[in-house]
Amino acid sequence: MILITWIKTHLLLVSIIGICSVILFIIAGLLIAPEIFYDQWIWKYYWGPIVADAGGTPVHNGVYVQEGYTIVSEITYGIVLIVSLLGIYNLLKRLHIALNWPFFMALLPYIIYGPVTRVLEDTGYFIEPFVYWFISPLIYVQIAVVVLGYIVLGYWVLHKGRQQQAFVLLCGVTGLIIIAYWVIWLSGIHYGAVIIDPSIMTLLIAGSLIPIFYQYYHKKININGVVFSGGLLLLIPSIFLTAQWIAGYQWADTNGVRFDVFMLITGLVTVITVLVYLVGYRYREHPSIEVVHHPLNLAMIVGHMIDGLTSYVSIYDPLHMGIPLYVEKHPASDLLMQFWPPLFPIVKFVLILVIIYVFDVLYKKDLEQYGYLKNLLKIGIIILGFSPGVRDLLRVTMGV
Repeated sequence: MILITWIKTHLLLVSIIGICSVILFIIAGLLIAPEIFYDQWIWKYYWGPIVADAGGTPVHNGVYVQEGYTIVSEITYGIVLIVSLLGIYNLLKRLHIALNWPFFMALLPYIIYGPVTRVLEDTGYFIEPFVYWFISPLIYVQIAVVVLGYIVLGYWVLHKGRQQQAFVLLCGVTGLIIIAYWVIWLSGIHYGAVIIDPSIMTLLIAGSLIPIFYQYYHKKININGVVFSGGLLLLIPSIFLTAQWIAGYQWADTNGVRFDVFMLITGLVTVITVLVYLVGYRYREHPSIEVVHHPLNLAMIVGHMIDGLTSYVSIYDPLHMGIPLYVEKHPASDLLMQFWPPLFPIVKFVLILVIIYVFDVLYKKDLEQYGYLKNLLKIGIIILGFSPGVRDLLRVTMGV
């Protein structure tokens, strides 16, 4: 009991010691037995699949790998994800950052940035060594570092209400990033198939400060605004490149831009979402029904409907639109669609309704003291649907 109490009291110190111990163990293994620690472990299960995904040589010292996840890597990443979520959860609680709809909206640019850049990687846009940063799981590490950086930056500046200092600091950080890009461009460093002109990039990066200018004008700069601005800084250049491709300026082969598919999917998702909202609003006096039109709950429906409908339409082309057919890589969803193609989006829709009912109706009172954790789980569920859904939708739209 004494040991457990000490660990809880010194959790940060214990975590640092644990992480450092693992790092030292790996370094020692790489120095003493690289053929075991690197060839048969790190290369085989972690780094090799990333290299293969980027189009590199999938063989190292006779060890052949394939792109994608392995059982070992999935277990490892799952453990890392759980530990990371616990750490983020404790950090956000300690900083008194509310996990609510405004915070989700602050995260939305990052949630979109992930699948957008993954599709850009699918087009062959990024070149080595930059390409590795846009392949999972490194893309998620990149996003997590930026999000946490802006959260800490915003809290450090704003927890005492220093609006002007926050505005100056954010402008300064953005200015340094613009200068860094000009240096990269003048140095002739190529990071992708198409290099964005520095004058255009300056405008794109500066555009990320628009929300901060708006908040500063109204004397209301907050952490969510800071985080949102950081996400726009990442997202806007990626959207610019995606728009170039869709507009016809393509740097690789394509099956053809299918903006009609994009409009079909987004239209269907919009109709479903509006109908759910109207049902929740119409029966707003009934607690077990009105919960469906709460913002986070609607966002869960949107995310998973994008995923479910895109998979169904792109794999089976039910309207005979001439879509180059794709295949489903996940066994569970593939089994559902083989039984009856529309079953996958239907099951996803019903499953989200069940989750909403469990969280906000069945165990509402029991979860009142865990509202923070409940909203974190909801945001995680949104990302699990939104991220693969947007990636698949953009892949079909861009013909890659």
